[in-house]
Order: sequence, then C-alpha cells, then structure tokens
Amino acid sequence: MLPSVQSSFRAFTTNFEGSVPYMYLDIKGLVTVAVGNLVDPLELAQGLPFRFKNSPGVAAPGSPATPDQIAAEWQLLKNDPSLATKGYTACGPITQLELADNSIDSLISDRLTANENFLKRQQWFLDFDIWPADAQLGLLSMAWAMGPGGPGQFPRFSAACKSLDFNGAAAECKMNEAGNPGLIPRNRANFTLFSNAAIVLASEAQGGFQRSLLYYPRVLTTADIGQAASAPGTTGG
Repeated sequence: MLPSVQSSFRAFTTNFEGSVPYMYLDIKGLVTVAVGNLVDPLELAQGLPFRFKNSPGVAAPGSPATPDQIAAEWQLLKNDPSLATKGYTACGPITQLELADNSIDSLISDRLTANENFLKRQQWFLDFDIWPADAQLGLLSMAWAMGPGGPGQFPRFSAACKSLDFNGAAAECKMNEAGNPGLIPRNRANFTLFSNAAIVLASEAQGGFQRSLLYYPRVLTTADIGQAASAPGTTGG
C-alpha cells in the first residue's frame, strides 16, 4: 500500500471504531480490543501482550498478564452478553488489563498488512498497487469492517474495481448497516474515497491530482479536474 495510506490508517479507522486498550464486547457479543480488533476466540487474546492497568485498585500496574489472567478477564466479559449493548465504556471499570499504545500500533499494522496481502491475491484487486491512495484506503476500510474476504462478495463492486471504474465502486461499496449503525459513517467515508479516486484518475491527463496522495477527507469534484494537487486532504502524504 502507499505510504500515505499506511500512515493515515489508524487515525482514519479510529474515527469509526474508537481506540480501546482494554477488552470489550462488540455489538455482536464478540470480544474485541484496540481499533475493532477481534480477539475471539480466546487464543487470539492470549497471543497479545496485555499488561495490568495503571489504575486505582489494580495490583502490580504495568506488569505483564499471564495467559490464565487474560483468559479470566476474557471469560468475565463473555459471561455477560448484556455488555454487547452497553458500549465499550461499560467494560472499562470491570477490566484490569490493557494493551500499550505501541502494542496497538503493531496489532493494527499486522492486521492491515495481512488484509492487504489477502486482497491482492484476489482477481478483482490484482492492480491494487497502482490504485490511487483514496481507493486503496476505501478497500482496506471495507476489509477492516467485514474481513478481507468481504469485498469480494460484492460482485458489482468487485467488477468495477477490476476495471478501475471507481465511480462504479463508489456506487456499489455500501455495506449492510442493519443492526450495525456504526457502519453508516464508514460507508459515507468509503463512498467519498472511491469517488475521489475516480476524480484522481480523470485528472491525470491534465497533470492534476496524484495517485500517491491521499485527498480524503477533502471531497473532490469534477470541477477540480485540471487543478494541480496543491492542497491535499489533511491525511495526505
């Protein structure tokens, strides 16, 4: 992926997922941590470097948690399915373990790279490396929300991506929001990202916008075609 995409991904997806250092239940009752990272089943949580919080009442703050201690906290959350409807803040007072910020960075980076590698093996996304940055971020955003196999299950979207028709991709990228209102702002962002990518490609013949730059959250329009890429979005590289 382009450096502008990689450097901006955490901040971009935190807007939709939040950044939570402790374990919590997501809307589906699955144990989650960090920026929407599933740690369900238990073994996924036990593979992470959880430590004890530096909070009142928590013994040995900062010390690493053992696999058994991680399992106990994981099970505490899993045993209370009502937490899935209360939001992550309800899990803060009842948890004692957390991930350090650099551990969250590593967790995001590892998952993002794995998603990218999976996507680029699919016939529809073989040209991913030459996509505009906005389109790369749009696809990675969908994969983060659905899993890397998700985008390929949208046949019209996939066909549009294969032909570099990013207006078509924008029209077909909407994920099902039923029961998951958190997807509404992500869908809006993804629509903008793919629409921007179409503008970037359309402007190239006139020496306009550059594929390597990320223009989101700026919304490009056809009126911008022909302008030099002098004012990329705040997340541009």
